[in-house]
Amino acid sequence: MSGFSLVQFMCEGGFGMWMVLGAGSAALGAAVRYAVAPDRGKLAFTAALSMTTVIATIAGVWTNVGAVMSFLEDPARVPDAEVTRVLFTGLKEAGRPGTLGGLLLTLAAMVVSVGVLRSARLGAKGGEGAKQAEGRAAIA
Repeated sequence: MSGFSLVQFMCEGGFGMWMVLGAGSAALGAAVRYAVAPDRGKLAFTAALSMTTVIATIAGVWTNVGAVMSFLEDPARVPDAEVTRVLFTGLKEAGRPGTLGGLLLTLAAMVVSVGVLRSARLGAKGGEGAKQAEGRAAIA
């Protein structure tokens, strides 16, 4: 491995990479908004975008796996002696959306954890979190 190229990484992952990048970046941005000013609505929005990222990631990986299998089924495209090498190369590239999605979701979860900590601290100090807790207690 000579080095990492983001352009090559994105190209190898195919069109689904753009869906994962868009949804994952939006989830990360929503997580930052929640961490800065925690409230339940922002957390729910972040969760919805994270689920969208998961769905885009799964769809991207499976679409790529299907493309690899479709390519391999034609003996005119790949001689029998090369099937294993082409299969492994294709599966490596098919997993690229999973790598990108996992990275973005991990970063978003780390940022959300900061928001959860801030929300708990605000609640302990009588801030916004305490007001929400009082509202939930009044309903129950």
